[in-house]
Amino acid sequence: MRFVALACAPVLALPLALIIVLNGLLAPTGAALVLNRPCVTVPVDASLQLEVPEDPDTGGEGGVGFVLPQPGEPRKDSLANPPTPIPADIEALYRAAAARYVLPWTLLAGIGMAETNHGRNNHTSSAGAQGLMQFMPATFAGYGVDGNGDNRADIRNDADSVHSAANYLTAMGVTNGETGVRKALFAYNRATWYVNDVLSYAHAYGGGIVAGSPDDCGAAGGAGDPTLPPLTNERVQQMFAWARQQLGKPYVFGANGPNAWDCSSFTQATLGSIGISIPRTSQAQRDWLAKGNGFRVPPGQERPGDFVFTNTWRGPNHVGHVLFVYNPAGHTSLEAVRKGVGHYDYTIWANRNIYEIWRLGNLADTPQGT
Repeated sequence: MRFVALACAPVLALPLALIIVLNGLLAPTGAALVLNRPCVTVPVDASLQLEVPEDPDTGGEGGVGFVLPQPGEPRKDSLANPPTPIPADIEALYRAAAARYVLPWTLLAGIGMAETNHGRNNHTSSAGAQGLMQFMPATFAGYGVDGNGDNRADIRNDADSVHSAANYLTAMGVTNGETGVRKALFAYNRATWYVNDVLSYAHAYGGGIVAGSPDDCGAAGGAGDPTLPPLTNERVQQMFAWARQQLGKPYVFGANGPNAWDCSSFTQATLGSIGISIPRTSQAQRDWLAKGNGFRVPPGQERPGDFVFTNTWRGPNHVGHVLFVYNPAGHTSLEAVRKGVGHYDYTIWANRNIYEIWRLGNLADTPQGT
Protein backbone atom coordinates (compact mmCIF):
# COMPACT_ATOMS: atom_id res chain seq x y z
CA MET A 1 0.00 0.00 0.00
CA ARG A 2 1.02 3.63 -0.28
CA PHE A 3 2.71 5.41 2.59
CA VAL A 4 1.90 8.66 4.30
CA ALA A 5 4.59 11.10 5.32
CA LEU A 6 6.22 10.30 8.64
CA ALA A 7 7.78 12.63 11.17
CA CYS A 8 11.23 13.69 10.10
CA ALA A 9 14.25 12.42 11.96
CA PRO A 10 16.88 14.88 13.20
CA VAL A 11 19.46 15.52 10.52
CA LEU A 12 23.15 16.29 10.64
CA ALA A 13 24.21 19.17 8.37
CA LEU A 14 27.87 18.69 7.55
CA PRO A 15 29.56 21.74 5.99
CA LEU A 16 30.57 20.92 2.44
CA ALA A 17 33.89 22.74 2.89
CA LEU A 18 34.75 20.25 5.64
CA ILE A 19 33.91 17.36 3.33
CA ILE A 20 36.29 18.68 0.70
CA VAL A 21 39.08 19.23 3.23
CA LEU A 22 38.61 15.73 4.65
CA ASN A 23 38.56 13.99 1.32
CA GLY A 24 40.23 16.08 -1.35
CA LEU A 25 38.43 13.88 -3.81
CA LEU A 26 36.31 16.13 -5.98
CA ALA A 27 36.95 16.87 -9.63
CA PRO A 28 39.24 19.77 -10.54
CA THR A 29 37.88 23.11 -11.64
CA GLY A 30 37.56 23.98 -15.30
CA ALA A 31 36.68 20.47 -16.52
CA ALA A 32 35.12 20.40 -19.97
CA LEU A 33 31.36 20.10 -20.26
CA VAL A 34 30.01 16.98 -21.93
CA LEU A 35 26.66 16.87 -23.72
CA ASN A 36 23.93 15.02 -21.81
CA ARG A 37 22.79 11.83 -23.50
CA PRO A 38 19.07 11.78 -22.65
CA CYS A 39 16.84 8.75 -22.56
CA VAL A 40 13.78 8.34 -24.77
CA THR A 41 10.46 9.14 -23.12
CA VAL A 42 7.94 6.37 -23.67
CA PRO A 43 4.17 6.52 -23.07
CA VAL A 44 3.10 5.32 -19.64
CA ASP A 45 0.09 6.16 -17.53
CA ALA A 46 1.26 8.17 -14.52
CA SER A 47 -2.24 7.90 -13.03
CA LEU A 48 -2.02 4.14 -12.61
CA GLN A 49 -2.16 3.16 -8.95
CA LEU A 50 0.58 0.71 -8.01
CA GLU A 51 0.44 -1.39 -4.86
CA VAL A 52 3.84 -0.91 -3.28
CA PRO A 53 5.12 -3.32 -0.61
CA GLU A 54 6.54 -1.66 2.46
CA ASP A 55 10.28 -1.25 2.80
CA PRO A 56 11.26 -0.40 6.38
CA ASP A 57 13.93 2.09 5.33
CA THR A 58 12.82 3.80 2.12
CA GLY A 59 9.15 3.05 1.49
CA GLY A 60 8.97 3.49 -2.26
CA GLU A 61 9.53 6.05 -4.95
CA GLY A 62 7.30 7.70 -7.51
CA GLY A 63 5.86 4.73 -9.30
CA VAL A 64 4.43 4.98 -12.77
CA GLY A 65 3.33 2.03 -14.80
CA PHE A 66 2.15 0.71 -18.10
CA VAL A 67 -0.49 -1.79 -19.04
CA LEU A 68 0.76 -5.24 -20.01
CA PRO A 69 1.09 -5.09 -23.81
CA GLN A 70 -1.46 -6.76 -26.03
CA PRO A 71 -0.44 -9.80 -28.08
CA GLY A 72 0.50 -9.24 -31.66
CA GLU A 73 0.99 -11.56 -34.59
CA PRO A 74 1.89 -14.28 -35.23
CA ARG A 75 0.36 -16.55 -32.61
CA LYS A 76 0.50 -20.32 -32.55
CA ASP A 77 -0.49 -22.49 -29.58
CA SER A 78 -2.94 -19.97 -28.14
CA LEU A 79 -5.01 -20.22 -31.33
CA ALA A 80 -5.65 -23.93 -30.81
CA ASN A 81 -5.35 -24.23 -27.01
CA PRO A 82 -7.55 -21.78 -25.11
CA PRO A 83 -6.58 -20.84 -21.53
CA THR A 84 -7.68 -23.36 -18.92
CA PRO A 85 -8.69 -22.77 -15.29
CA ILE A 86 -5.72 -22.42 -12.97
CA PRO A 87 -5.54 -24.81 -10.00
CA ALA A 88 -5.83 -22.84 -6.76
CA ASP A 89 -2.46 -23.95 -5.41
CA ILE A 90 -0.69 -22.99 -8.66
CA GLU A 91 -2.40 -19.59 -8.81
CA ALA A 92 -1.23 -18.98 -5.25
CA LEU A 93 2.35 -19.61 -6.40
CA TYR A 94 1.97 -17.21 -9.32
CA ARG A 95 0.62 -14.50 -7.02
CA ALA A 96 3.31 -15.00 -4.37
CA ALA A 97 6.15 -14.82 -6.90
CA ALA A 98 4.58 -11.80 -8.57
CA ALA A 99 4.39 -9.99 -5.25
CA ARG A 100 8.04 -10.75 -4.48
CA TYR A 101 9.30 -9.56 -7.86
CA VAL A 102 6.66 -6.85 -8.47
CA LEU A 103 5.09 -8.26 -11.63
CA PRO A 104 1.53 -8.89 -12.82
CA TRP A 105 0.78 -12.45 -11.67
CA THR A 106 -1.05 -13.02 -14.93
CA LEU A 107 2.24 -12.83 -16.84
CA LEU A 108 3.54 -15.81 -14.88
CA ALA A 109 0.21 -17.53 -15.47
CA GLY A 110 0.62 -16.92 -19.19
CA ILE A 111 3.99 -18.66 -19.16
CA GLY A 112 2.65 -21.51 -17.03
CA MET A 113 -0.21 -22.02 -19.48
CA ALA A 114 2.08 -21.89 -22.51
CA GLU A 115 4.65 -24.25 -21.02
CA THR A 116 2.79 -26.98 -19.14
CA ASN A 117 -0.89 -25.99 -18.88
CA HIS A 118 -0.24 -25.05 -15.24
CA GLY A 119 1.52 -28.33 -14.49
CA ARG A 120 -0.94 -30.66 -16.18
CA ASN A 121 1.69 -31.55 -18.80
CA ASN A 122 4.68 -31.35 -16.51
CA HIS A 123 7.29 -33.58 -18.08
CA THR A 124 10.80 -33.10 -19.38
CA SER A 125 10.70 -31.71 -22.91
CA SER A 126 12.56 -33.18 -25.87
CA ALA A 127 15.08 -30.35 -25.46
CA GLY A 128 15.58 -31.14 -21.76
CA ALA A 129 13.45 -28.40 -20.16
CA GLN A 130 12.04 -29.37 -16.77
CA GLY A 131 9.48 -28.35 -14.19
CA LEU A 132 6.27 -26.34 -14.14
CA MET A 133 7.82 -23.38 -15.97
CA GLN A 134 10.10 -25.56 -18.15
CA PHE A 135 13.60 -24.40 -17.35
CA MET A 136 16.65 -25.73 -19.10
CA PRO A 137 19.07 -26.94 -16.39
CA ALA A 138 21.81 -24.51 -17.49
CA THR A 139 19.42 -21.55 -17.25
CA PHE A 140 18.09 -22.72 -13.90
CA ALA A 141 21.64 -22.97 -12.60
CA GLY A 142 22.02 -19.23 -13.20
CA TYR A 143 18.55 -17.99 -12.25
CA GLY A 144 16.98 -20.66 -10.08
CA VAL A 145 15.87 -19.47 -6.64
CA ASP A 146 14.31 -20.95 -3.53
CA GLY A 147 10.57 -20.32 -3.70
CA ASN A 148 9.29 -22.53 -0.89
CA GLY A 149 11.72 -21.62 1.88
CA ASP A 150 13.65 -24.87 2.14
CA ASN A 151 16.96 -23.12 1.37
CA ARG A 152 17.56 -24.85 -1.93
CA ALA A 153 16.47 -24.32 -5.53
CA ASP A 154 14.95 -27.43 -7.08
CA ILE A 155 14.15 -27.35 -10.80
CA ARG A 156 11.29 -29.81 -10.28
CA ASN A 157 9.69 -28.00 -7.35
CA ASP A 158 6.66 -25.95 -8.43
CA ALA A 159 7.30 -23.02 -6.05
CA ASP A 160 10.96 -22.83 -6.99
CA SER A 161 10.09 -23.02 -10.68
CA VAL A 162 7.56 -20.16 -10.54
CA HIS A 163 9.76 -17.90 -8.43
CA SER A 164 12.69 -18.63 -10.73
CA ALA A 165 10.60 -17.60 -13.73
CA ALA A 166 9.83 -14.28 -12.04
CA ASN A 167 13.49 -13.87 -11.18
CA TYR A 168 14.50 -14.55 -14.77
CA LEU A 169 11.95 -12.16 -16.29
CA THR A 170 13.03 -9.28 -14.07
CA ALA A 171 16.69 -10.00 -14.74
CA MET A 172 15.88 -9.84 -18.47
CA GLY A 173 14.33 -6.36 -18.11
CA VAL A 174 10.63 -7.14 -18.19
CA THR A 175 9.72 -3.79 -16.58
CA ASN A 176 11.57 -1.68 -19.15
CA GLY A 177 8.45 -0.67 -21.04
CA GLU A 178 6.42 -2.70 -23.52
CA THR A 179 9.59 -3.48 -25.48
CA GLY A 180 11.15 -4.81 -22.29
CA VAL A 181 8.23 -7.19 -21.73
CA ARG A 182 8.56 -8.59 -25.23
CA LYS A 183 12.34 -8.90 -25.01
CA ALA A 184 12.14 -10.73 -21.68
CA LEU A 185 9.57 -13.19 -23.01
CA PHE A 186 11.64 -13.71 -26.14
CA ALA A 187 14.63 -14.48 -23.95
CA TYR A 188 12.49 -17.08 -22.16
CA ASN A 189 11.64 -18.79 -25.44
CA ARG A 190 13.12 -17.43 -28.65
CA ALA A 191 10.02 -17.32 -30.83
CA THR A 192 7.85 -14.32 -31.64
CA TRP A 193 4.73 -16.50 -31.66
CA TYR A 194 5.60 -17.62 -28.12
CA VAL A 195 5.76 -14.02 -26.91
CA ASN A 196 2.32 -13.36 -28.37
CA ASP A 197 0.90 -16.61 -27.00
CA VAL A 198 2.03 -15.75 -23.46
CA LEU A 199 0.59 -12.23 -23.72
CA SER A 200 -2.67 -13.64 -25.06
CA TYR A 201 -2.95 -16.01 -22.12
CA ALA A 202 -1.93 -13.29 -19.65
CA HIS A 203 -4.72 -11.00 -20.84
CA ALA A 204 -7.20 -13.86 -20.73
CA TYR A 205 -6.36 -14.18 -17.00
CA GLY A 206 -6.85 -10.47 -16.39
CA GLY A 207 -3.80 -8.62 -17.73
CA GLY A 208 -2.37 -6.09 -15.33
CA ILE A 209 -0.07 -3.17 -14.73
CA VAL A 210 3.71 -3.36 -14.90
CA ALA A 211 5.64 -1.02 -12.59
CA GLY A 212 7.81 0.87 -15.05
CA SER A 213 9.45 4.13 -15.96
CA PRO A 214 8.55 6.79 -18.53
CA ASP A 215 12.19 6.76 -19.63
CA ASP A 216 13.66 4.10 -21.90
CA CYS A 217 17.44 4.31 -21.61
CA GLY A 218 18.13 1.32 -23.82
CA ALA A 219 20.56 -1.41 -22.85
CA ALA A 220 21.61 -0.85 -19.26
CA GLY A 221 24.67 -3.07 -19.19
CA GLY A 222 28.24 -1.99 -18.78
CA ALA A 223 29.99 0.45 -16.50
CA GLY A 224 29.34 3.70 -18.36
CA ASP A 225 32.06 5.92 -19.79
CA PRO A 226 35.10 6.14 -17.46
CA THR A 227 36.74 8.72 -19.77
CA LEU A 228 34.17 11.36 -18.76
CA PRO A 229 35.39 14.35 -16.76
CA PRO A 230 33.48 14.13 -13.48
CA LEU A 231 31.33 16.89 -12.06
CA THR A 232 33.45 19.83 -10.87
CA ASN A 233 33.90 20.98 -7.28
CA GLU A 234 31.90 24.12 -7.93
CA ARG A 235 28.92 22.28 -9.35
CA VAL A 236 28.90 19.73 -6.52
CA GLN A 237 28.92 22.59 -4.02
CA GLN A 238 26.11 24.31 -5.92
CA MET A 239 23.86 21.25 -6.02
CA PHE A 240 24.51 20.43 -2.35
CA ALA A 241 23.72 24.02 -1.38
CA TRP A 242 20.31 23.58 -2.99
CA ALA A 243 19.83 20.10 -1.52
CA ARG A 244 20.63 21.23 2.02
CA GLN A 245 17.71 23.62 1.78
CA GLN A 246 15.47 20.55 1.60
CA LEU A 247 16.74 19.02 4.86
CA GLY A 248 13.91 18.01 7.15
CA LYS A 249 11.23 18.00 4.46
CA PRO A 250 9.01 14.91 4.58
CA TYR A 251 9.15 11.85 2.39
CA VAL A 252 5.93 11.16 0.47
CA PHE A 253 5.58 8.37 -2.07
CA GLY A 254 5.31 9.88 -5.55
CA ALA A 255 5.95 13.44 -4.36
CA ASN A 256 7.71 15.81 -6.74
CA GLY A 257 8.43 18.72 -4.38
CA PRO A 258 8.77 21.42 -3.41
CA ASN A 259 7.35 20.59 0.02
CA ALA A 260 7.91 16.81 0.00
CA TRP A 261 10.05 14.35 -1.94
CA ASP A 262 10.64 10.71 -2.61
CA CYS A 263 14.14 9.38 -3.25
CA SER A 264 14.35 9.79 -7.02
CA SER A 265 12.42 13.04 -7.32
CA PHE A 266 14.91 14.46 -4.81
CA THR A 267 17.95 13.40 -6.84
CA GLN A 268 16.25 14.57 -10.04
CA ALA A 269 15.52 18.02 -8.61
CA THR A 270 18.97 18.31 -7.06
CA LEU A 271 20.62 17.76 -10.45
CA GLY A 272 18.06 20.07 -12.02
CA SER A 273 19.33 22.84 -9.73
CA ILE A 274 22.60 22.83 -11.70
CA GLY A 275 20.96 22.47 -15.08
CA ILE A 276 21.23 18.71 -15.62
CA SER A 277 18.10 16.79 -16.63
CA ILE A 278 17.83 13.19 -15.45
CA PRO A 279 15.01 10.59 -15.56
CA ARG A 280 12.38 10.34 -12.84
CA THR A 281 12.84 6.88 -11.32
CA SER A 282 15.89 5.37 -9.64
CA GLN A 283 16.24 2.47 -12.09
CA ALA A 284 16.05 4.86 -15.05
CA GLN A 285 18.59 7.17 -13.40
CA ARG A 286 21.01 4.28 -13.05
CA ASP A 287 20.43 3.26 -16.67
CA TRP A 288 20.85 6.88 -17.81
CA LEU A 289 24.28 6.99 -16.17
CA ALA A 290 25.22 3.70 -17.84
CA LYS A 291 24.10 5.15 -21.18
CA GLY A 292 27.24 7.30 -21.14
CA ASN A 293 26.40 10.06 -18.68
CA GLY A 294 28.55 8.66 -15.89
CA PHE A 295 30.60 5.66 -14.87
CA ARG A 296 30.62 3.08 -12.11
CA VAL A 297 33.21 3.22 -9.34
CA PRO A 298 34.12 0.55 -6.77
CA PRO A 299 32.77 0.88 -3.21
CA GLY A 300 35.42 2.59 -1.11
CA GLN A 301 36.37 5.00 -3.90
CA GLU A 302 33.25 7.15 -3.80
CA ARG A 303 33.37 10.95 -3.76
CA PRO A 304 30.88 13.62 -2.69
CA GLY A 305 28.16 13.87 -5.30
CA ASP A 306 28.32 10.24 -6.41
CA PHE A 307 25.09 8.26 -6.71
CA VAL A 308 24.40 5.07 -4.73
CA PHE A 309 21.75 2.69 -6.09
CA THR A 310 20.21 -0.29 -4.32
CA ASN A 311 17.26 -2.65 -4.62
CA THR A 312 14.25 -2.24 -2.35
CA TRP A 313 10.52 -2.48 -3.06
CA ARG A 314 10.81 -3.48 -6.73
CA GLY A 315 12.43 -6.80 -5.90
CA PRO A 316 16.01 -8.07 -5.94
CA ASN A 317 16.73 -7.39 -9.62
CA HIS A 318 15.64 -3.75 -9.86
CA VAL A 319 16.96 -0.53 -8.43
CA GLY A 320 14.37 0.87 -6.05
CA HIS A 321 16.32 3.52 -4.14
CA VAL A 322 18.88 6.21 -4.96
CA LEU A 323 20.89 8.64 -2.85
CA PHE A 324 23.89 10.96 -2.99
CA VAL A 325 27.21 10.39 -1.25
CA TYR A 326 27.79 13.45 0.96
CA ASN A 327 30.79 12.65 3.15
CA PRO A 328 32.68 9.48 2.16
CA ALA A 329 34.87 9.60 5.27
CA GLY A 330 31.80 9.17 7.46
CA HIS A 331 29.76 7.16 4.93
CA THR A 332 27.21 9.95 5.12
CA SER A 333 24.46 10.27 2.54
CA LEU A 334 22.11 13.02 1.47
CA GLU A 335 18.81 11.38 0.56
CA ALA A 336 15.05 11.26 0.88
CA VAL A 337 13.80 8.27 2.88
CA ARG A 338 10.78 7.58 5.08
CA LYS A 339 12.33 9.54 7.95
CA GLY A 340 12.56 12.61 5.75
CA VAL A 341 15.28 14.31 3.74
CA GLY A 342 18.49 14.06 5.70
CA HIS A 343 21.94 12.62 6.24
CA TYR A 344 22.18 8.88 6.88
CA ASP A 345 24.68 6.02 6.64
CA TYR A 346 24.61 4.76 3.05
CA THR A 347 26.61 1.61 3.87
CA ILE A 348 23.46 0.07 5.39
CA TRP A 349 22.69 -0.95 1.80
CA ALA A 350 26.03 -2.67 1.17
CA ASN A 351 24.68 -6.21 1.58
CA ARG A 352 21.74 -5.76 -0.79
CA ASN A 353 21.62 -7.67 -4.06
CA ILE A 354 22.24 -4.37 -5.87
CA TYR A 355 24.71 -1.91 -4.37
CA GLU A 356 26.26 0.28 -7.05
CA ILE A 357 28.12 3.58 -6.91
CA TRP A 358 28.13 5.80 -10.00
CA ARG A 359 29.96 9.05 -10.76
CA LEU A 360 28.25 11.71 -12.81
CA GLY A 361 29.97 13.33 -15.76
CA ASN A 362 30.34 17.09 -16.03
CA LEU A 363 27.22 17.36 -18.18
CA ALA A 364 25.34 20.09 -19.98
CA ASP A 365 21.87 19.67 -21.44
CA THR A 366 22.71 21.74 -24.52
CA PRO A 367 25.96 22.32 -26.43
CA GLN A 368 28.11 25.16 -25.16
CA GLY A 369 27.34 28.47 -26.80
CA THR A 370 23.69 27.67 -27.63
